[in-house]
Amino acid sequence: MPEKYAVGIDFGGTKVIAGVVELSSGRLIGTGKKKTRQPNDVSDVSKRLVAVVDEALAGAEIAQKDLAGIGIGAAGMVNREKGLLINAVNLGLSEVPLTEPLSQHYGVPAKLGNDVEVATLGELKFGAGKGCDHFICIFVGTGIGSGIVIENKIVRGATGTAGEIGHTILHPNGKVCGCGAHGCLEAYASRTAIAKTIMSEVRRGQSSVVSDKIDPTKGILRSKAISQALEAGDELVTRTVIDAARNMGVGLASVINLLNPKRIILGGGLVEASELYFRVATEEAFSKALKIATKKTEIVKAGLGDYAGIVGASQLLLK
Repeated sequence: MPEKYAVGIDFGGTKVIAGVVELSSGRLIGTGKKKTRQPNDVSDVSKRLVAVVDEALAGAEIAQKDLAGIGIGAAGMVNREKGLLINAVNLGLSEVPLTEPLSQHYGVPAKLGNDVEVATLGELKFGAGKGCDHFICIFVGTGIGSGIVIENKIVRGATGTAGEIGHTILHPNGKVCGCGAHGCLEAYASRTAIAKTIMSEVRRGQSSVVSDKIDPTKGILRSKAISQALEAGDELVTRTVIDAARNMGVGLASVINLLNPKRIILGGGLVEASELYFRVATEEAFSKALKIATKKTEIVKAGLGDYAGIVGASQLLLK
C-alpha cells in the first residue's frame, strides 16, 4: 500500500507555514512559508493559505491520490466541528471559515485545531512528548499558548479552550493584553511583550541594535533579530529578554503547582532563538514552584522545533 501524506498548516501571528508530512512517520517532505499580514477580507485568508499549500505541494512532488487531506492549526479560539476560526486576537480575525474553502479547492478533507493544540499533538507523537503520558506543551511567540496532555490524551476543557496559559493573570491591574484583560502572562512574557518594551525604551532615547527592526504599527520584532541582538550583547534587549523570561518562569511555576506534570515542553520561535530565555525561565520556574512539586518535573525544549505545528496539524487527519 502506498504511503499516505497530509498537508499540515501552522497559521500563526507572524507567519503561515505549510508542510507535506508522511503520516506514519511525521517526516516532512516539502514546505512553504509566507509572512502573515492583515487580511483585506475572508477570501484573502483563503488565498494566502492556498498559496502556501501550493508551495509545499510543489516541493514535495507527490501524487494527488496520495494526499489524505489538510490539517490546520490556527492561533486563536476555534470551532473544530465547523472548521471555523472564532477569534484570533493576534491575527485580527473572527468568524473565519478555514477548512471548507481548502477542502473545496483541493478536493480532500480538511480539519482544524488550535495552533498549540496541534503542536502538542506533534510533540506527543513524534517529539519531546513521545513516551510521556503527562506533560504540558507551551509555545512562546507572538502570543503564548499551551496544550495539556494527561494519560496520553489532549485535554480540551468544557468549551474546547483549555490551555490558554497566556491569559492567566500575573498582575490584576497590570499591562493591557491583546485580549482586553489586564496583567496576562502574554502581556509580560511573549515576543510581542518584549518588542513593546524595547520600542517604548527606544522612544525614550535608549539605544539598541534592533531599533530599526521593530514594526512600529504592530510592535512586531522577529525572533531572529532578538537572537542577533543577544549575540551582539545589546544591553536593552538582554535586559528585556531576561525580564520576560522571569515572568514566564512565574507562569511555569504556577503550572507545576497546579498540574504537577512529568514534563514541560517549551517551544516556539522565541524559545528556539534564545537559549537565554529558556534558561532563565527554567531557573525561575524551579525557584518559585513548590519544592515537592518540582521533584519529578523536567523542562525541555520542543523536539520538532518550528515544525511541531505542521507535523501535528497533519495528524488531525488520523483522528
